[in-house]
Amino acid sequence: MIRTRKQRRHTWARLGGLGLVLGLALHPSPAAAWDPSSTHQGLLESGVVRSAVHLRWMDASELERGLFTALRVDPGLLEPDWLRLLELTMRAAHEDIGARPLGGPGTCPSADAPPETQRYCIDRNLWEHDALGWIRLGMVAEVTPSARHLHHFVDREDPESPTWTDDELPASVLRRRARVNGQPLAGVATRTNFAGSSTSAVAWLDDTRDILAPAQTYRHLTLASLAPSQAERDHYLALALIGVGALVHVVQDLSVPAHARGDVSAFHAQLSPAVSDRGLPLQEFVRVEYGRRSIPGYALPDPSDEPPSGVPLADSLVAHIIGGPDHRGLAELAGRHFLSESSVPAPAFLADTLSPSEAATKLLGEDHHLDPREVDGAILSPWPAQRGYVLSATGRALAAFDTDEDGRIRPYLDEACYRDQALQLLPAAIDTTRSLFDLIWPAWPTMRVESAAVELDIPAWSSAELHVLVEDDQGERRELSRQPLEIGASNRVALAAGELAAGERIYLVLEATRDPGPPIVLEQILPSATPEPTPLPTPPEPDADPQRDPAEPAPGDPDDAEPSTPDETPADPGDDPADDGGDTDSDVTDDAAPAGDEDEPSGDDADPSDAGLGDEQGDDVDAEDDDGADD
Repeated sequence: MIRTRKQRRHTWARLGGLGLVLGLALHPSPAAAWDPSSTHQGLLESGVVRSAVHLRWMDASELERGLFTALRVDPGLLEPDWLRLLELTMRAAHEDIGARPLGGPGTCPSADAPPETQRYCIDRNLWEHDALGWIRLGMVAEVTPSARHLHHFVDREDPESPTWTDDELPASVLRRRARVNGQPLAGVATRTNFAGSSTSAVAWLDDTRDILAPAQTYRHLTLASLAPSQAERDHYLALALIGVGALVHVVQDLSVPAHARGDVSAFHAQLSPAVSDRGLPLQEFVRVEYGRRSIPGYALPDPSDEPPSGVPLADSLVAHIIGGPDHRGLAELAGRHFLSESSVPAPAFLADTLSPSEAATKLLGEDHHLDPREVDGAILSPWPAQRGYVLSATGRALAAFDTDEDGRIRPYLDEACYRDQALQLLPAAIDTTRSLFDLIWPAWPTMRVESAAVELDIPAWSSAELHVLVEDDQGERRELSRQPLEIGASNRVALAAGELAAGERIYLVLEATRDPGPPIVLEQILPSATPEPTPLPTPPEPDADPQRDPAEPAPGDPDDAEPSTPDETPADPGDDPADDGGDTDSDVTDDAAPAGDEDEPSGDDADPSDAGLGDEQGDDVDAEDDDGADD
């Protein structure tokens, strides 16, 4: 008997009371896409090292700031929502993923406490982590509680819609199951829990109330450059990086077909005979099969590799999700080229007389929501058969099929399908992650530095403004000027810094907007002006005598004069040089051997052990010689 969707919903409603009892007695795992502790971390690691963000940070800060720079968060500066979120996230984060910071409230005991109790103390109640660690923490915070997964979907019919809907399961069942994802028990009675429709990932990008949404992230990035003290700037940069981690998590989830097709029912699939063991089969396959550092496409850079290009795939955040004229978005790839667990076509009776292509066309039906290139030319292979695969025109397995007890051909996803999805979607998620970092932190515009001004070539953005600040040796910044810049043109900006005190440096902070695209906040230490080249000294005139041996000392050079022989009597310092009998060099030819024993060293060739020794040292040497003679 074939049951329609309406009949299935009616059956679920009749079983609602039993479902409530089971839901309260058993505690199934929260819904999740890629595993936050393994797959998501591997995607982040591989993506961020392929981006240019670390090189750009190091270049802009004269090697003082990078992905491994320590940043501290002050709980005293946090709003209550932020403090609660971080505390919950740190409890939820697995110990081995590197997301938990050191320090925090209660980690610094009194001064007389045993030394081993202070091992996690940083400074008072401050938390400390490196920049990459705060991004990791943000990826975990984005699903704390797991009900935040609800804005990680796009609508199957219209991916650009601000909301998405999945009516496969009845609302009453979804409201009860939402309890597992952190929604309140009262929401079941008041019908305010999730019931099959929610805000989409596209709408979340513009959410101004969510503390992890991009709007708050860019506010923190601005404060991370313009706040007066170093402690405040580090604090806000860490919060901004948590927001970046949340953004990366949302976008990476859209490489999962269930997220890209608005298929929340897929997360309630039965994973084992245990009633409470429910979840997303693709997620579990990838977690078990690949772990964290064996996922397809994972690779750390080799020193011999070319430097990263730093060019993003698309010019806006939303284009990374749904695509654009020159780029296929991650959700478009996952949702239009792959099936999810609950969006596979319904079982159908197929006559054995149908050709393989006709059987595939009838089985896929009209509501598959796949790209026409996937279904045109699709076949069932083998056919006719009790089981096999639905193959695209390129031979890729869109789904497996078997025959149910009623004799219908039932499509489903098996390990071969999941492996094919992982091999194509995970590398795309890595490249999209890389692109997000390069989009958020683009390259600093071309700049020429003069003694009291800079000249900036501003691209064709929507607007741009330059802050000129001075930072002292304690990290305190004060603003000297703020100047709007002409877009698509070269701008000369006077620095007006005057005489800088010892330890002071000039920082430039660029704020810009672009349409499309997120805002830009960049900072750059002002390099010194390029000095005028110093003229090279004039080389000496070449020797006019071409017959002279190059090794022969130049005439008149006292350093290279012929050394005197040992048996020559040195002149008395008091004698008149005019009475020495003339030029001694004229009495000795270049080829003549010096007088005396040929084996006797002379001049500069004398025994170096005797040169420069005092009387006492000379006596010691003579004594050694005498001892050797006696022996």
